[in-house]
Amino acid sequence: MTQARKRSNIVPISVDPRSRNALKYRGKEHCDLIKSMARQGEFPEQWCAKMDVALATMFNWATRYPDFDEACRVAWTALSAYWTRELMKAAQGGGCDQKLLLELLRRRFPDTWGEAARNTEAHFVLSVNAARSTALDAKEIHDITVDELLQELELLRRRNGPIVSG
Repeated sequence: MTQARKRSNIVPISVDPRSRNALKYRGKEHCDLIKSMARQGEFPEQWCAKMDVALATMFNWATRYPDFDEACRVAWTALSAYWTRELMKAAQGGGCDQKLLLELLRRRFPDTWGEAARNTEAHFVLSVNAARSTALDAKEIHDITVDELLQELELLRRRNGPIVSG
């Protein structure tokens, strides 16, 4: 099974079921390690160096092992929080270059600090509300009439624009 996706705005990944590095994966030990390193401000390249694997291997592990995927998500959040704290300290007169820290945040955490930030409360509220406004519960799908289905499609068309078939 090949699954491509993006992890933490770094690189696209694919699962390779023949990967030999699966034997290196140590479950809870690696999960705890990356979370601990992230809390200290260390980036994924440093996590991988400590685990003696390539970034692609770490991303494959996250795809293959749900516990590691969750640890990566928690670690990424902790890492973002660490560097946000560092920026706040600098802004309050700490002995660090604020512009450099802000640029680091913009580049490493574009979903939160970039020009088109998506990791905001407003983004999640809008996404959830948009999904609720047109989503049908599983129970409703069995009871929906053709007219109701056409109404749902029209709502989606208005929100998303016309569907172009190829």
